[in-house]
Amino acid sequence: TLLLKHMRLAFLVLPLVAASSPGCLNTCSWSSDFLCDDGGEGSHYSVCAFGTDCDDCGSRTMPPPASPPPPYSPSCSAAVDLVLILDESGSMSSAYGSIAADVKRFAASVVMSFSLGASLAKISIIKFSTVCEVDLSLSDSREEAMNVISSYSPSGGTCISCALEAARNELDSNGRGESGVPGYVFLLTDGVQTSPSGSTDKDAILQAILLKAAGHTLYAVGFAGAAEQTLQAMASTPYSQYAFLGASMSDISAAFSQLCTAVASPSAPPPPPPPQQPPLAPIVVPQPPPPPANPIIMCDESCQFSSDGTCDDGGSGADYSACLVYGSDCVDCGERVLYPSPPPPVPPPGPPASPPPPPPPPLLPPSSPPPGIPPPSLPPAAPP
Repeated sequence: TLLLKHMRLAFLVLPLVAASSPGCLNTCSWSSDFLCDDGGEGSHYSVCAFGTDCDDCGSRTMPPPASPPPPYSPSCSAAVDLVLILDESGSMSSAYGSIAADVKRFAASVVMSFSLGASLAKISIIKFSTVCEVDLSLSDSREEAMNVISSYSPSGGTCISCALEAARNELDSNGRGESGVPGYVFLLTDGVQTSPSGSTDKDAILQAILLKAAGHTLYAVGFAGAAEQTLQAMASTPYSQYAFLGASMSDISAAFSQLCTAVASPSAPPPPPPPQQPPLAPIVVPQPPPPPANPIIMCDESCQFSSDGTCDDGGSGADYSACLVYGSDCVDCGERVLYPSPPPPVPPPGPPASPPPPPPPPLLPPSSPPPGIPPPSLPPAAPP
């Protein structure tokens, strides 16, 4: 009986000893989610301090106090104002899988990749559902940004236009554009606009146009139920760089793992064309008028907003510029006529060539006097 009591006591004490081990803590915001997040060996993510996700990573051997691990070093430095917009609608809920946890990890990895500071990067975070809220105004506090991300809790509808308008106001009011610091917006969504009632993706595209017109660069990134044409219509150009549609958050994490580097080193604009020499004054030669070009009739329904009662192709009389192709909303806009550019005019003939100079007169032989002149007489010979 005494032996059994000692065995029971041992079983009760052993878990307490393991839980109190200094190398095994569960203080990470993403602990106990079946994914190791502490950045150590075998981990899936690096969004927690080493040794603070014990349930998922196991006990970690902490280094001795005399040689602590080196401090975290962001991957790049860039003086930018970045607004991170996160879709917090109900479809992003963890009830549909690990989407919410993946979004938080991705957002945390973006924040951790930038060097933050008064003369470096500043980050703002906007979360939206039926309405939106600026959860963090432009700040260089990494701790504040991580706290906002950890409170991510999806529910409600999807008001993309609200978030884009809030991002534009945030950059215009608190950005450093007047000091030459560029403003970037990174929009992450999994669906289409549903709020407020009666709104559509066209409202989101309109706000994106206003944001870009204010001089800011927009990444439009989506997955699952997001519409690719909407992402392309919202994003800055070229679409291949600033618009992306993935199948899952894993695709997005892989595609934008180097977002800080891309923002710090944007693609250079194409060089300007070389200056042209001023043309010579042309010789006006009457030319017959060119024959009229055959017009091209543009009329199809390939626009995602076709046949909705409003003209969306951006042409004459259009209500919106939400279609990517002119003439692709035929039912609402009618046939569009496109006249091809006429061929360039034939250049006028150049000035006539100058006549050649007259040939020089022929040279006479030295022994022959000119015609009509007698040869010179020789002097008389000297007497002997």
